[in-house]
Amino acid sequence: MDKETRTDESGRQPLNYTEWFNDHFKIGLKQILKFSLDNPRMAALMAGKLARFYFASRRRKYWKERGVQVPPMLIYSVTSECNLDCAGCYAKVLHAPRHGEFNAEKFADVLRQADEIGVSYILTAGGEPFIRPELLDVLGKHPNIIFTPFTNGLLINEEHIRKLRQNPHVIPIVSFEGYELETDKRRGAGVYDNGLALIERFQQAGIYYGVSITTTRGNFETITDRVFIERLAARDCKVFFFINYIPVEKGSEDMVMTQQQVNALNRVMEIYRQEYPALFLAFPGSEIDFGGCLAAGKGFVHINAEGDVEPCPFSPYSDASLRDMPLIEALRSPLLRKIRENDIRLDESNGLCALWQNREWVADLAATDKHV
Repeated sequence: MDKETRTDESGRQPLNYTEWFNDHFKIGLKQILKFSLDNPRMAALMAGKLARFYFASRRRKYWKERGVQVPPMLIYSVTSECNLDCAGCYAKVLHAPRHGEFNAEKFADVLRQADEIGVSYILTAGGEPFIRPELLDVLGKHPNIIFTPFTNGLLINEEHIRKLRQNPHVIPIVSFEGYELETDKRRGAGVYDNGLALIERFQQAGIYYGVSITTTRGNFETITDRVFIERLAARDCKVFFFINYIPVEKGSEDMVMTQQQVNALNRVMEIYRQEYPALFLAFPGSEIDFGGCLAAGKGFVHINAEGDVEPCPFSPYSDASLRDMPLIEALRSPLLRKIRENDIRLDESNGLCALWQNREWVADLAATDKHV
């Protein structure tokens, strides 16, 4: 059996993680197209995206036949700098700067390479992506790719609004923790009100946008409540990302959702998908639907601000850096391959990042590769 496949729970149907992710990605694009029919501009964009996804998948297949696993998705942390100091931030704890982040030219070159080899979607993270003044100019040059910059929203100005209108393939994702109490407690005073005002500006400007919600044991009831969802849906929010909290900071374990909450979140999302014209996704929780962890190239890889290619943001280990080699070569990483070949141990049914739970094992693999 192919190292990239495993059987489902019945033991009958061989499943290929990457192809399964590709199929679900296309379903997501079709969903966006469906609820964009009243917006001809966005509907045309999404129809084009479906066609481009098809051609990109052919490029990925080309590389697959040559022994390189090109994922349809990248998570690219374009900076480690941030204008906030949120409690329990994984980027702050796991991705302290060492070499210095890529300058504008190198940043742009990473996206050029990703576009050329068939990457279809880049979740643009940080730090705070909008700290980079060239962000939207660089993203705007790659309409083949859907970009979702995750932002606290505090730095977005009218010039950003104008550029977002010009580049509908860039879909900003604004971070909340719930209402004002939950958001400002973790992120700082005024963040909630600013975020709310920002999404109303997006709505008025006709900009597609989404929200990102760090889902914890404490805010679970609030952020899954229908009233909370409806308030955002009424402001034309089109994407809901529920980011399951991972206890990267010692002493924060009590913030992790219970198993009952993890299961309930997946049920609630399924209901809301039927009732609202929006995408509902949970990370890493939605990976349960895909059969397990999609990191290390099965569905995505992470590139940090300094160019290290890592399995995922919660697994800051690397044996390949874009400081030293092109992206297509970095994707040949022995570390990524070994993780993919051992996917059976990467169970995410409890809603936590499987690589985080197996971080000692990943660290040992990375150390071994560096000494080969």
